[in-house]
Amino acid sequence: MIVINNPNNPTGATTPAAVLTEIIEIARERDIIVFSDEVYRPLFHGCAGSPSALSLGYEKVVVTSSMSKAWSLAGIRVGWATSLDEDIIKRITIARDYTAISVSQLDDQVARFALSDAVRPALLKRNIALARTNLALLDKFVEDHADVCSWVKPTAGTTALVRFAHKDGQPVDDVAFCKDVLDKTKVMFVPAGLCFGHERDFRGYVRVGYVGETEVLRRALKNLSTYMAENLN
Repeated sequence: MIVINNPNNPTGATTPAAVLTEIIEIARERDIIVFSDEVYRPLFHGCAGSPSALSLGYEKVVVTSSMSKAWSLAGIRVGWATSLDEDIIKRITIARDYTAISVSQLDDQVARFALSDAVRPALLKRNIALARTNLALLDKFVEDHADVCSWVKPTAGTTALVRFAHKDGQPVDDVAFCKDVLDKTKVMFVPAGLCFGHERDFRGYVRVGYVGETEVLRRALKNLSTYMAENLN
């Protein structure tokens, strides 16, 4: 199985259509299942978008998503899996019967309402606007602290991967950094080296979730600026 995440968590990057097509062709030639987590789709705010892996016509593609990210409804715990392969869907259905069986009817109705033609466009417009507003704040923060911060600016989703370093260029210890920032400022990050790099890669990187309340983000970045001035020498 080839496992991909598009848009990506934690980087906020979007897989170009040409790259996605190449992945599908490699899988097709070798009869490999492609599992595509598309939970942040269609929250594209810095690019034109990327096609769903399901749209490229290969039967052995499985796409999963949920209400929790792009649609801002994590609390109802509703998601879905799709595939063009009937056998794969049958296997998923059997496995589901041994785990969830069914979701709450109330949750199901909320999800159906949110994804209806009457609601879906406005909800997505609201979330994309919020993402763009908050991303601009985070972008300015990284620019203002370019001596100790660097990143590849996200094009989708709600997360970013930011590298923090001392002024001599050495990356921070991301685990110790996150703990100290949380203790002193109440700003919470996820240490990328520990959570995504198996303590080998992404040294000095943290995962930032930036699409919350704008004023909360403003305060967090202000507190973080003060912390960095005092601690990143």
